Amino acid sequence: MRGITVQRMVGEVARHLGFPQNGRRRTILSYVSIGTIAALLLAACGTSSSSSTGSTAATAVTHKSSSGSPVIFNAILSETGPGAFLGSHEAKVLKILEKQVNSAGGIDGHPLQMKIIDNQSSPSTAVSEATSLISKGVPFFLNGSIGNVDEAVDALSTPSGPFIYDLAPDVHPAPGSKVFSAFFSLTSEVESYLAFLKSKHLTNLATLTAVQSDQSFTLLKNLLSQPKYSSFHLVSAQTFDAGAVSVTAQLSVIKAQNPQALIVLTTGTPLGTVLNGMSSLGMDNLPTIADSGNGSFAEMAHFSSVLPKNFYLPITSMSIPASQLPSGVAQRKADASFQSLIKNAGGKPGSAWGIAWDPANLIIDALKHLGAHATSNQILNYMENLHNVPGVMGVYNTSVSNHRGLSINDIYIASWDGTKFVLASGPGGAPLSKSGAQ
Repeated sequence: MRGITVQRMVGEVARHLGFPQNGRRRTILSYVSIGTIAALLLAACGTSSSSSTGSTAATAVTHKSSSGSPVIFNAILSETGPGAFLGSHEAKVLKILEKQVNSAGGIDGHPLQMKIIDNQSSPSTAVSEATSLISKGVPFFLNGSIGNVDEAVDALSTPSGPFIYDLAPDVHPAPGSKVFSAFFSLTSEVESYLAFLKSKHLTNLATLTAVQSDQSFTLLKNLLSQPKYSSFHLVSAQTFDAGAVSVTAQLSVIKAQNPQALIVLTTGTPLGTVLNGMSSLGMDNLPTIADSGNGSFAEMAHFSSVLPKNFYLPITSMSIPASQLPSGVAQRKADASFQSLIKNAGGKPGSAWGIAWDPANLIIDALKHLGAHATSNQILNYMENLHNVPGVMGVYNTSVSNHRGLSINDIYIASWDGTKFVLASGPGGAPLSKSGAQ
């Protein structure tokens, strides 16, 4: 026991027994009696060098002796393949986070080591890599970067673990499962479209949907059938294949119906096909809103020359210059710090960079509170009880039935001015306040 204080040993015993640590703990005396603690401390003071199988105190001492060994943070990402535009940036930002955490002392005295595993944007490869991690008993890992790949891995989740945090926003974790999902939900996104358009009195709508995004259109159609959205009228609903090189036929039908606004449900290159078609048909003045998957600085810069004059995207606050956000926004400080960090790394703080940042930080925070060797059950319990925790994408409030944490109030509608996103709405698509950003 020489050199180890009683207080320190009590902390080790508490950690080994799974009691909450740091800011979330109650006094240890509310969990165990003084006599129990004394017995454990006496056992730990034994001088025998032989191992004591089944001895809690001996295990606690062994746990302490491993202090300084790295905490391995596994992340299965799409570094190559179709999802590489997300996974490559997610990998870079996790390495930035690794450096930041270790410069501040690591986790409970242990250095953090980010282990990036490439799933090649392939469900079968992702499942193979995840199965390997699960067989090793890892308590948690990040799962990214695109929906169908993440869902294949989620099917491996069981009540015994591990804890999985998906980076694909279009995944919908089952309540009570050990799966969490990043970003805001698709339902919240579509509701933000409608709130914004209603505030602009743009209620005669047309939609152009890639068949690969039909889930979004189905949700939109279901919402429009509700009484609260009775002021909207869907005057035309057209579809196209994401691999099409032209959509002028569908756009011509939409143009003939003279809608007040167009909702485009697709991402990436197919959006470019739509925008080029709109430009060629003289539809530049039609207010257009596209889904959040297009919230990339590089993509918007690439499409700048063909963007309609009133083009909008739902994004999180991390993509908007922090100076534009109202002073009362809880995550404003986190956004400013993140934006500076990514700028120094040569990037832009859009979703490709930021979508892994909050999930990784939340898990790291759990480990700092629970101990570096927390179990999947402990991590799940911690993650289901986040209350008003600011991140760079919003403020997290989770529960057993809410494994995402963000709400419609964490969504902003933004326009693109050629170099950056500009705030076009308040939270949830509501009108901007008269005073604007402060």
